[in-house]
Amino acid sequence: MLTLIKNGIVYSPDFLGKKDLLIVRDQIGFVEDEIRQPSDFVEIDVIDAEGKYIFPGFIDSHVHIMGAGGEGGFRLRTPEVMLTDVTTAGITAVWKAAVST
Repeated sequence: MLTLIKNGIVYSPDFLGKKDLLIVRDQIGFVEDEIRQPSDFVEIDVIDAEGKYIFPGFIDSHVHIMGAGGEGGFRLRTPEVMLTDVTTAGITAVWKAAVST
C-alpha cells in the first residue's frame, strides 16, 4: 500500500519546509519537494496536508513511566504516564529512566 502526503510542513526533527512524503506500507519511503503520482500505476492514497505539520514521530528518552518524586510528600509526586497520553502526543518510543537505589 502506498500513501502520498502532499504539501506538508515537515520537521525531521530539523525544519525541512514544504515537502511531499511517500509512505510505503508503514515506513517513510521518500521525502521530496514534489512527488508526482504516475497516471498508470498502482492505487495510491493521496492526502493533502496543505498548512499542516508533519513529524515522523517523537522519541522521549527520559520518561518516568511509573511516576517519580514525592520526596516532599505525596502531593509533589509526578503521576504515572498513561499510554494514551504518550501516543496522542505523537510519541512513538519511550525509554524508562534509570532508577538508582
